[in-house]
Formats: sequence, C-alpha cells, structure tokens
Amino acid sequence: MKNFLFWLDCTRAYSLPMSITAWMIPFALAYFDGGNIAHGLIALAGIICAHLGANLFDDVIDYKNYLKSRKEKHDLNLKKGKCRCFEQNLLTIPKALRVCLFLFMAAVIVGIFFIEIYKLPVLIIMAVTGFLCLLYPKSGYFGLSEIIIGTIFSPLLFTGVYYVMTGEFCTKLIWLSVSFALVTICLLYTDFFLDYNSDKIAGKKTIPVLTGSKENAYFFYIFVIFLIYANLFLGIHSHIFPVKYTLIFISIIPALSTIKTLQKYIDKEIKDEKDFMKAMNNVQKFVLVFAILCVISFT
Repeated sequence: MKNFLFWLDCTRAYSLPMSITAWMIPFALAYFDGGNIAHGLIALAGIICAHLGANLFDDVIDYKNYLKSRKEKHDLNLKKGKCRCFEQNLLTIPKALRVCLFLFMAAVIVGIFFIEIYKLPVLIIMAVTGFLCLLYPKSGYFGLSEIIIGTIFSPLLFTGVYYVMTGEFCTKLIWLSVSFALVTICLLYTDFFLDYNSDKIAGKKTIPVLTGSKENAYFFYIFVIFLIYANLFLGIHSHIFPVKYTLIFISIIPALSTIKTLQKYIDKEIKDEKDFMKAMNNVQKFVLVFAILCVISFT
C-alpha cells in the first residue's frame, strides 16, 4: 500500500479528477445513447495510464532542465507540487522513465484493443493524442501548452470515448467539447497565472506570459470564461443543443469564484504550496460542477 501511494505521489495522481471528469461527459452521453459500458470503462483505464505517464514524463523533463540550469547557474525554479520525488532523492530519472514506458505501453494496449474493433478512426484519434502528449513537456516554450491540454482533454477525449462506446461520432458532443476545452484551459491557465513570474524568468511562453502582464492575463481569463458560455448559447440558439442544456449556465457561479481568486494574485505572489493547491482546487470545483451539469442535462 505504501509503495502504491508513493507512485500516486510521483505521478501527481491528484490531477486525475481532470481526466475522470472529462471522461464522465462523453461516457454519460454514450450511455444514454445505448453505448457499450464495458468499452467506456476500458477507455477510462487507458486514459488514466496515459495521464499518469504524461505527468511523470513531464516531471522528468522539468527536473532535467532544473539540473541543467543549476549547473549553468541560471535562476530556474521548479513549479510548486512538481518533481518532489526527484528533489528528495526518492526516485531516479532512469527508474521514472521505466515507469513512464510501462504506463504508456498499458495505454497503447488499450488503444490496440479498440483499433482491432473500430480500425482507422480510433487509430487516428490515438495517434494525434499520443503525439500531443509527447509534445506537451516542451510546448510551454512555444505558447501551446493550454491549447494542447484543451485539445487532449476535450475534443479528442470526448470523440474517442463516445466512438469506442457507440461506433459513431456525435455533432452536439463535438460542439460541447469546445466549451469544455475552454473549461480545461481555465485549470491550466490558473496554474500558469500563479507561476507568471517564474515562467517569465524561465523563458516560457504560456498564454499569461504572452499577454504581457498579470493584469492583462487576468482580463484574458475573463474573456475565456465568456467564450465558454457564448459557445453554449450559440449551440442552443442554433438548435444543436436542446433547451435543457441551459442548465449548464448554473456553472457561472463557480466560474465567477475562480475569477475572484485570480484577482487576489494580480499584485502578489502565491505564498506556499498549500495556497497554490487552494487556488487550483477552486478551479477544479468549477470544472466538476460544469461536468455534472452536462451529465444532468443529458437525462
């Protein structure tokens, strides 16, 4: 049990609610459309393995960059909550890479299972997702981190889970995935907003850094929130969504709470990891409420 908890810590399993929440939406819609439940659960297992593997691989890249910066006497700090197992000498890079390989292989086996059944569509979704997962650790230097995560956790995941459960694509789910992609971006955006100064020093080009200042980044976040609900409104107005999807607008309440949280950190730095996790948990509540309201609206 202790060893199991150790690996959950090393792979940052605390971020798994994001994957599970994202999976829950297409799973629920596919279930109500008569989809294969077993296939949905197998897909979840593959998603979890891929997510944990990507987390650990991301930490390996960050820790190697950190060691390199120390050797070259550059001022580069690790993000809060990351690489703890490496810093405390509880895990070596070679061992971490072996675990990454195991997790990625488990995800690939799940993918092969579905490729045997559904052929090319699943192969394409799996290949694009795998490519983006490998690209992610370096994407922060090219302004693509938020876009990649939003794409993986919404359009690709939504389409993939629904397809392996029903063998079909769903227009309204793809449209809904745009709003959820933006919801997902809010989670990562908050992380990068709180690490604005350290990311800027490290030369990273996250969206908050690209806006030019924390104040600009704060207003851009408000714009992202607006886009989430503008897309929902357009979907309902154009009859892609039934009127009952207006229920999802209740999630504006926790969304406004996340805006208030970011406002506190425009002119000050996050104090410690506890403060950081409190801010992140606030956004995760917004993500969860949004997802639950989506599922309720399917009934």
